[in-house]
Amino acid sequence: MGKLLDAFSNALPELTHSEKHVLYYIEHHLDASKTMPLTKMAEENSVSTTTIIRLCHKLGFEGFSEFKYFLKGMEQTSLPENMDPIERYQKDITDSLGRLNPDDLERIASSIEEAERIVIISVGLTKMIGEYLSKRLMQMNRSSTYIYESHMVDLISNWIGKNDLVIFISSSGETNTLLKAADKLDHLNVQTVAVTNNPDSHLNEYVRFAISAPVQKVSYEGYDVSARSSLMMLADLVFEYYLKHITEKE
Repeated sequence: MGKLLDAFSNALPELTHSEKHVLYYIEHHLDASKTMPLTKMAEENSVSTTTIIRLCHKLGFEGFSEFKYFLKGMEQTSLPENMDPIERYQKDITDSLGRLNPDDLERIASSIEEAERIVIISVGLTKMIGEYLSKRLMQMNRSSTYIYESHMVDLISNWIGKNDLVIFISSSGETNTLLKAADKLDHLNVQTVAVTNNPDSHLNEYVRFAISAPVQKVSYEGYDVSARSSLMMLADLVFEYYLKHITEKE
């Protein structure tokens, strides 16, 4: 799978045949697509301009201009500061731990205990961390539902209950599928938690509680290769505060 298709893999099942055709064309003509006018793009793919605009909306963009702006930044490489990786990890972890508020973790632990049902959502490279947290909670006989497929995330508002708890795990906190789900759950007044690497993310604005462990952004030829280990640390802290919470009540 190419870089563009990899970036929007979660949205592919939602696209029509014509929309996929345009996306495949852009993947194979990336440089030309960065400056191609909307009408020319439609002509090259034998589709209407409306089809392309609809594609942009499904990918999370307001329009074709915003999509092209994204394409222009795909090949950019942003490497870490000139420091030893061990030193960088030490700095990231120290800074992250210093930002965390124990009260936030206590509230999350209390919400886990009180929830009728726990749902953990994580997609892409954070998928394994969601599964990890789910299995750790299972060690304490606290079952949870773990979701990592985008079409299932889209349906969560149809069956979630107001006494349930949804935990979102996302490195950027900007994944469009998660933002849509969090917005719906916010309107349904469902308890939600965000675990991210980005304290300024839009996801944090939609949820009831949020904890973040910011790390230095690293990209290589358009791929986000930033560390996810800090998310694992946050997952462990959520679990340990829950463990502390229930044992202190015994």
